[in-house]
Amino acid sequence: MARRRRYWIQRAIKKPVDLTRWVLRHRAKIRRLTGMRAIIKTGEINTNALKKLRRTRWYKRLSTKTKRRINLAITLERLSKRKKRRR
Repeated sequence: MARRRRYWIQRAIKKPVDLTRWVLRHRAKIRRLTGMRAIIKTGEINTNALKKLRRTRWYKRLSTKTKRRINLAITLERLSKRKKRRR
C-alpha cells in the first residue's frame, strides 16, 4: 500500500486522462463557476480555469485526489513555461 501512495505523482504524469475525464464530466459546472471553458480547442485542459476554480467553494468540497490532480496540472504547466523561457 505504501508503495502505491509513494509514486502517485509519477502515475498521474503518465496517465493524465483521469483529470481530463473529470474535467469533461464537470465542464458545465466549471464554466458556470469560472466563466471560462474547461477544455480549449486543442483538447487540452485550460489551467486558467482550474486556477479560478481553486478560489470557489465547490473546490473545497472536492475529493483530495481531485484537488491533487488539479494542483499538479497547474504546477506542471508552470514548470513547462519556465523551461521554455530559459531557452
